[in-house]
Amino acid sequence: MKPNIRITTARLAALLVLAALLGAGVQAAAAAEQTLTMSIGDYANIGTDPTLDRTIWTDVGGFQEHHYYTHWEPLITLDSDGKVIPWLAESYDVSNDYKTITFHLRKGVKFADGTPLNASILKFNFDRIETFGFKDLGTNRSKQNVLVNYESSDASDEYTFTIHFTKGWLDMPFELAMTNRAYGTGTFISPLDVNPAWDIKGMLKPEKKYNGLGPYYVDENESTPNQKIVLKKRHSWRDDLNFHKPKLDKIVLTLIKDPQIAVMALENGDIDCICRYWNAPLDALLNLEKNPDISIKTDPDASIYLLRTAYWKEPFTGTDGVLLRKAINYAMNRTEMAEGAFNGYALPATDSMGLSIRRPDIPECCGKGYNYDLEKSKQLLSEAGWKDADGDGILDKNGKSLKDLDLAISSASYYVWQKDLAPIVQSQLKKIGIDVKIQTLESSAYTKAIHDGEFDLGMIGTLGRANPVSIDLNIFNLKKLRGFKTNWYGNQNGTLETITDKVQNTVNGEERDKGICQICDILYEEAGLIPLVYEMQYAVMNSKVKGFEFGPSTNYYYMGHVEECWIED
Repeated sequence: MKPNIRITTARLAALLVLAALLGAGVQAAAAAEQTLTMSIGDYANIGTDPTLDRTIWTDVGGFQEHHYYTHWEPLITLDSDGKVIPWLAESYDVSNDYKTITFHLRKGVKFADGTPLNASILKFNFDRIETFGFKDLGTNRSKQNVLVNYESSDASDEYTFTIHFTKGWLDMPFELAMTNRAYGTGTFISPLDVNPAWDIKGMLKPEKKYNGLGPYYVDENESTPNQKIVLKKRHSWRDDLNFHKPKLDKIVLTLIKDPQIAVMALENGDIDCICRYWNAPLDALLNLEKNPDISIKTDPDASIYLLRTAYWKEPFTGTDGVLLRKAINYAMNRTEMAEGAFNGYALPATDSMGLSIRRPDIPECCGKGYNYDLEKSKQLLSEAGWKDADGDGILDKNGKSLKDLDLAISSASYYVWQKDLAPIVQSQLKKIGIDVKIQTLESSAYTKAIHDGEFDLGMIGTLGRANPVSIDLNIFNLKKLRGFKTNWYGNQNGTLETITDKVQNTVNGEERDKGICQICDILYEEAGLIPLVYEMQYAVMNSKVKGFEFGPSTNYYYMGHVEECWIED
């Protein structure tokens, strides 16, 4: 019997070894699961239809944060420089009059349930979004070009999809790429998933709410209402085509409304990163820089924080008003602002007058601005006739003083940067004999003051790569386009407004660039605006998170595709 005992013992030992190996394999597989937890500052319903406007369909409509992962797969999108690139489409063609855009679709793209994407499905979605789901945005509330000018679409074959507009405009591809989140034109549903099927006014079946083109689904069992959304990876067309393959197995979106608490959660290891739309406050970055477990990524943006002046009233009118604005431009120590108000997370805006060459649609002619030159500033003020007549350190002329000019800023959290920047501007102006009083207005009062021109100096910012130049130029045409009382700047002979109008309506690229150069020349020669600093994009995350890339701007944080990151221990 002893030989049998030895054999049994050997077998038992082998089984134990095998069990140990299997256990180690299970543990290794579990450890290899790629999970990223990210804080977000807003949480909405997880069962909504992204092709319907939430303002109209309050219970079932609206694009939500999880749709970036379950549905958002646009035909075209923007790269980190703000250039239009293909996504669902392999390529696209634009007609000479910019009224038509034709997309040549990738083959092999499928919905989560296996339904192949084709041009007819895209036609269904665009007709639904443009003429039903978001129609009100193109008529009563927003008047976006891609909605207002939409005429029709057609599917000439299975992989060729064409959109026709009633009016052409040069930035049409850019606007299609940028609006595909806000107005549903990048979040498609299957026409088989609505009731009745293929009816553009049909309602999405509840059981099909996650049947998108995206690589994730919402695990409702692990998600907790008003606390977290758990997204799990599913096999998708991106895997099949080896196209921007997601590396994360699970993404957990955790609701943390207070940015400071989000920072604490990051430091404690409770989350891996903070969504940039609800970013860590600037004043928290200094401590985070010292933490070896935290990584802060940065990328210069094209957005500019600047000052507007009341160019339509004294002391900013006429030739002397131009000299005064130039003097203020020269008096701005923008390096001090970048360091003092932004802790280095900003760059001096000395190469722009509001339209930045950091954008792909701005010609090089716009790359000029004002450097810091205190003596030049004082010289220009003297030329304009400003003197310190009574020795109080404040300049006077013809019985009027550069005292008590108001600088309007907002108390809204979106403009939090203003509270630190305004005192620096105030201090620098004091050095040249201009005394400004900071007026901190609540959000609605600030908006009214800016719209109605109820200020001497107003602090505000451009959107940079978040907008095409045709939309950014609205700031010089607000009186005509939106009924505002003032534009951001307007010269006495009205040429700025006239040139702006031509630039916004031409479909000739050379003509547009020529007009933009003329606009930049006017802004520089008349010091129409007072640029201060460039916004710096930044992202805060655990050092284990690798592969992060920025989108074109903070507003387009989702174009950074966090799902392509990975965790590296």
